[in-house]
Amino acid sequence: MYHSGIFVFGAKTFDKETKRDAISALPLEISWKIFSYLDATSLQIATRTHKTWKHIILSHRKLRNRLNKFELAIKLGSESLAKFYRKNIRKLKKEKGKNYLPVSKTTIVSSERVTIKNKRECEGIVVYTKRFRLY
Repeated sequence: MYHSGIFVFGAKTFDKETKRDAISALPLEISWKIFSYLDATSLQIATRTHKTWKHIILSHRKLRNRLNKFELAIKLGSESLAKFYRKNIRKLKKEKGKNYLPVSKTTIVSSERVTIKNKRECEGIVVYTKRFRLY
């Protein structure tokens, strides 16, 4: 009846107990075992359904890897593309910032285009130069 030094009538009805679902109330190892039986789509839905479930799933390395592989397959469009990406991720990261030409018969021609404009009548001529790369 006394709650933090103040008398409250009907203290049990106003007590702010955190309500937990059955899976979150279980020990972490048992929760991991339950989530390990889910397929990839159900695992993704479970992470979006409940915030605590998301923390439980992401805290286990194998479940997190299964979830990442599934989301990568959805993002890339197919499982084969996701498999290729996972195998070649180091090469792709290494080449990410580089601007390279594709290997084929291409020629690079540099050209200049000069535009002469008068800004005002009393000033001299202003020349703008642009360079283009043609493939």
